[in-house]
Amino acid sequence: MSVRVFLIRHGETEWSAAQKHTGSTDLPLTEKGENEIKKARASFVGTVKLIDPASIRRVYCSPRTRALQTAEILFPNITSKSQQSNGPKLEVAPCLQEWDYGDYEGLTRDQVFQARSDQGVENYRDWNIWRDGCAGGESPVDVSLRLGNFISRLKNEIEKEIKENPNQNRPGDIVCVAHGHILSSLAMVWAKIPLGNGVRLLLETAGVATLGFEHDDVNEPAIFIGVRPRS
Repeated sequence: MSVRVFLIRHGETEWSAAQKHTGSTDLPLTEKGENEIKKARASFVGTVKLIDPASIRRVYCSPRTRALQTAEILFPNITSKSQQSNGPKLEVAPCLQEWDYGDYEGLTRDQVFQARSDQGVENYRDWNIWRDGCAGGESPVDVSLRLGNFISRLKNEIEKEIKENPNQNRPGDIVCVAHGHILSSLAMVWAKIPLGNGVRLLLETAGVATLGFEHDDVNEPAIFIGVRPRS
């Protein structure tokens, strides 16, 4: 089977450069962000590279502008899933929107601490999004549920493709283009690691991570910490 699920974070925005929590605010890529994605495409996308466009079955993308721009730069021939084309098929996936930061939208980490201090929180610096979530926004349980539903859908689609095409060498790869916290969360939920454990998985702007299955078994989801291009 050897299916790979690639997680790709969008390029730099004005707020990501300032380390502000950017959830629902719809910002475009900066010029530097566009160049980051172009460099990522040159390094990772191609026939003999890590991500072979010909092997991609679907690109799932957050509806935010910064993610859509990233997908379009990475895959110039990308089309909507309803169009007939040899390029990768794009599906806008609301479940891949960034974590809802609620009251912390647009704030840096230090500003979150200050806001908590102003609210009289005793241990105001003892805040961990993986454990505590965001005031007025999503909790780790909320995020786990929406990503769990998405993962179930992916696994069902993979199993269906295997069943319908038993002579196929392997199902097509999947690409998810989205945001830092939600993709880190996706990796943890994929590997059945509770978000509340506070595991820190960092994904830089224009960074690529890879998920898959150990022993080619959909019941053994894994995070690959090192992968090689297809031969």
